[in-house]
Amino acid sequence: MLPALADLVLLLQIWRENSIFKFDGKFCAPASIIVPVRGLDPELERNVESLKDQDFPCPFEIIYVVDPDQPWLADRLRQLGVKVVITSTTCSCSGKIRAQLSGLKESMNEVVVFADSDTLYPRNWLREMVGNLDRHMAVTTFSWPAPLKITWRNLIRAGFWTLGFESQASGGTFLWGGSMAFRRDFFDNEVLEELSREWCDDCTLTRIVKRRGGSIAFNGKAIPLNIYDERDLWRWSTRQVVTIIKYSSRGAKAFLVIGALMLAFPILFLVFLNPLYLSPLLLWILKNFSRSRNLGKYSYTPSVMSIIGVYYGWIKLILDYRKRSVVWRDRVYNL
Repeated sequence: MLPALADLVLLLQIWRENSIFKFDGKFCAPASIIVPVRGLDPELERNVESLKDQDFPCPFEIIYVVDPDQPWLADRLRQLGVKVVITSTTCSCSGKIRAQLSGLKESMNEVVVFADSDTLYPRNWLREMVGNLDRHMAVTTFSWPAPLKITWRNLIRAGFWTLGFESQASGGTFLWGGSMAFRRDFFDNEVLEELSREWCDDCTLTRIVKRRGGSIAFNGKAIPLNIYDERDLWRWSTRQVVTIIKYSSRGAKAFLVIGALMLAFPILFLVFLNPLYLSPLLLWILKNFSRSRNLGKYSYTPSVMSIIGVYYGWIKLILDYRKRSVVWRDRVYNL
């Protein structure tokens, strides 16, 4: 009875998630893509080229924002043919938000889209992100993991990363910092002042959109690839888990139950030797194949590893549930 119920819930989730692939907005306006960057991300050149190669029908500019202590990075980006802005904003916020605010000062276009420097964007990304701003206050999507090489850290992170989609389902739609689109007039003085006091850009902007009664479109057709080679999996995943606990407590509590159930099924299989107890695990993997349906070969490894990600994420959630500080770019933030 229990595996059949879990199967039904997972099939319902797969059916509901099909809606994220059905956006067809046609809105278009001049856009600015703002990309905070610090240090040399893997495949930075490919990141730049993926943004320059967008099939967006309206004019757009790409603004990379670099800290003043990294002039070599600014020179390299200029050689790649993109506009470079040096971080100038003073605030009590995180370095990423400081860069975003500095980029906003240089942008006068009607649409603002935030991107990340460690991500490869499909050619339709900007068109899909902007196209639905006529009906929604913000548009977002979530990236799909694409490890540079096969290591155990990269494999576990790939499976864990897919849980970002589970957060969308259990905690309500939220913005992901690597793909966020807004009309420029969204960033009034109230928003700028609130951002200047925060460390988490997407958490803060999600809160503001929902407080204003706006809607967030989650567009599955714009999913980009997150390129990484993880060296400190434990610290990285701690930051992800603590952020979810802080800003999506309902989703965190729901996942405590989900993780326990997903752990119970293989145990019950070993006790009763009934393969029906493994069907929820198979459907979990198939659910991630469905999400990454447009990504070809990049779909396989994270989808298979997503079941390992459930167990790893569940353990991290339990261990870090009372933790209230994270380390990001060598700085400690107390949440």
